[in-house]
Amino acid sequence: MAGIPSVQRRRLASELRALRESADLTIDQVAQQVTIGKSTLSRVENAQVSVTPRNVAKLLRLYGVADDDAAGLIQLAHDAQQYSWWNDYSNAMSDGLAGYVAFEDEATQLRAYDVQLVNGLLQTAEYTRALLQAEFPEGPPEKIEERVEIRLARQRILDRSKPPRLWFVLDEAVLHRPVGGPQVMAAQLGHLITTAQRPSVTVQVLPFRQGAHMGMGVSFALLDFGDHPTVVYQENLSGALYLDKDYHVDTHGLAFDHLRATALSPADTLAFLRMRAEVMLAQGARESPNDDHPSWPGPGDLA
Repeated sequence: MAGIPSVQRRRLASELRALRESADLTIDQVAQQVTIGKSTLSRVENAQVSVTPRNVAKLLRLYGVADDDAAGLIQLAHDAQQYSWWNDYSNAMSDGLAGYVAFEDEATQLRAYDVQLVNGLLQTAEYTRALLQAEFPEGPPEKIEERVEIRLARQRILDRSKPPRLWFVLDEAVLHRPVGGPQVMAAQLGHLITTAQRPSVTVQVLPFRQGAHMGMGVSFALLDFGDHPTVVYQENLSGALYLDKDYHVDTHGLAFDHLRATALSPADTLAFLRMRAEVMLAQGARESPNDDHPSWPGPGDLA
């Protein structure tokens, strides 16, 4: 749990650091007056570890925070210590993914542009498995399945009574790469069609014919929160970046606005997805003309 800082923990860390600096106190001075070690306090202020509500109360008294203001921060400390589902998988996730999952789970809105792959929140188990087998060709099967389970667990946010607002723009290239083969890809496209019709989800395809655009070659996600600044997330082969400076957020927000304005409308996107699914079904039939595929989606499943 200590390794995956939640939004609440990050916000509390930022508030405590700002209050200490406003009180004109160093970490050494605070550590001498409150029974919290210097290294521990430093880690608390960097959101590396959680802090008990009792110790938060001690710090706030030292910083001269009024009782009314202190109550909200003490409650925030309680919230930051709440157990979350992703703690069960903390040992199976990289630091970059773990941090992203914590953010994703608490976001009120997510806006994502994907260049090569279907977004993780929209993937089927078979599509995810094919991706992971390509990414970790030497990986033990049980580890692959654990990662598939994590990705499917992330998708539970779609079924909440008040799900976050999700807006996806997919480059057309995503729909042409037959991850897992035509059968898997046809089923994935069918799942996209179904998910895109949820009230809380918008899916748009950015077609090739639009040519050059503002987000060329760069996948990114913007995560919005009710009481925390927007965070930009970018993933790469060796890690991930979290950007929260105004310049970064504004630049990516502007890019996303351009992308969704340039992309096909949601209605036209559904028609395009159905067309691509039919193409994959036909391709699969040509490649395996003598095989029966009872699990393949049929035309009626793509409506």
